[in-house]
Amino acid sequence: MMSIGILGFIVWSQIIINLLFSFIYKDESLDRYKYIKNIFNLSTRYFTINLNQNLNPYFVTGFCDGEAYFNVSISKNSKLKTGWAIKLSFGINLHKKDLDLLENIKVYFKDVGVVSVRDDSAVKFTVTSLADLEIIMNHFDKYPLITQKWADYILFKQIFDLVKHKEHLTEQGLNKIISFKANLNKGLNDELKEAFEDIDPALRPVVLNQEIQDPNWMAGFISAEGCFRIKISKSNTHKTGYSVGLRFFITQHIRDEQLLMNFKEYFGCGEYKQRKGFLAGDFNVNKISDISDIIIPFLSKYPIYGIKANDFKDFCKALELIKNENHLTKEGLELLIKLKNEMNSTRKNV
Repeated sequence: MMSIGILGFIVWSQIIINLLFSFIYKDESLDRYKYIKNIFNLSTRYFTINLNQNLNPYFVTGFCDGEAYFNVSISKNSKLKTGWAIKLSFGINLHKKDLDLLENIKVYFKDVGVVSVRDDSAVKFTVTSLADLEIIMNHFDKYPLITQKWADYILFKQIFDLVKHKEHLTEQGLNKIISFKANLNKGLNDELKEAFEDIDPALRPVVLNQEIQDPNWMAGFISAEGCFRIKISKSNTHKTGYSVGLRFFITQHIRDEQLLMNFKEYFGCGEYKQRKGFLAGDFNVNKISDISDIIIPFLSKYPIYGIKANDFKDFCKALELIKNENHLTKEGLELLIKLKNEMNSTRKNV
């Protein structure tokens, strides 16, 4: 089944319009074969990104380990016997450049939920109905999360069961939900703390199994959390006046530092380092040989999706320039600077 995104629809609409005009206005100088070929080449990139990628289940879990959230909203409602309304949701928020990936994830989850625009730069996928949330949870029961998000999922699932059996409509059930929510995500807000000050928080589940079960999980997690950087800094010892390097890294809160340490064993390269003054750490791969021989072959076999795939593509181009020593020339350095300035948050093209 193919799911064409908004950008894909725009591109193909333009193609059809241009073709119609080319045949209406018979310009003998127009080489229609080249014209169609050029248009097809232009649209192929969009087509590759926009069509349903038949996402691997472990890829979806890995991506959700990085980007998804489980939320329980509790607000006052005088119409209810308990005086409080409960709303459950699962969601993913991304930059609008990744709209098509978000649509693919929606398709993977049997097309439940809604993909909508948050603001000028963000889009979101949200699932709120109990029937649809059950589809989401069936996936995570079969393909478990392995970051600290697994603990949030377990608490969320217990709250879901209470709501499903309508226990949230009783005072006892509501108190249980408050107890679970106290250790879910950021816990209770000030209003809930004041209203339920006598409720003891439930124990937060301990994440024990952080073993990577499938390489597609890693591809999904890197699609969400990985970063590819070209390093260029001034140097008095280089002929061009600049030293050049590459860095692949994944940053997480220190509560998941064990997972990042596991990445070193999984890949057989890299290192983990906590950031000074921050509750975060990085799994880093800086050696060109490790990037060339391990990271790039892995991601070529188990591809990442979304806008980050373009960063990876430029990262590979940079590697080739460095391996061929083109970075030691003025022209090669300029190419690297151009690649660097068009990657990651500065990327404008999809």
